[in-house]
Amino acid sequence: MRSIALILTNLLAVLVLTIYAQEAHDKTHQAQKEGAILVVNLTHDRGISAEMALTFANISLGRGYETVVWLNSEGVRLADAKAKETQAIKLLREFLSKGGKVYVCPVCAQKLKVEKIASGTQWANPDIIFPLITQDKAKIVSW
Repeated sequence: MRSIALILTNLLAVLVLTIYAQEAHDKTHQAQKEGAILVVNLTHDRGISAEMALTFANISLGRGYETVVWLNSEGVRLADAKAKETQAIKLLREFLSKGGKVYVCPVCAQKLKVEKIASGTQWANPDIIFPLITQDKAKIVSW
């Protein structure tokens, strides 16, 4: 009987420690998420670079991080309202449908003759982009 009580006591201790460790882990991840902003700087409109960047953005958003996609250089073609459907454009739409923000460089768009941008995307300007990328809580990844 004593060995059963000892086993049950040890099991209870392991259970309590496991619950405590999980709560600590969850609190750490929540603290990391709060206030952190991930900016995905996307300069390509096709191929693996565009697809991987947008897959990464979708995963980040799905994990609770505030995530912004900044389309510039050739990346602005992804926001072209007249663009043909590609896997990257599907991923961009998925990102927007989940509440992600997509900013489009108007200078790049003008040079590439992108006149109208897709629903849900927004024209960027220095008053949006500079405060976004220069804040301490911003992390920027580029493709």
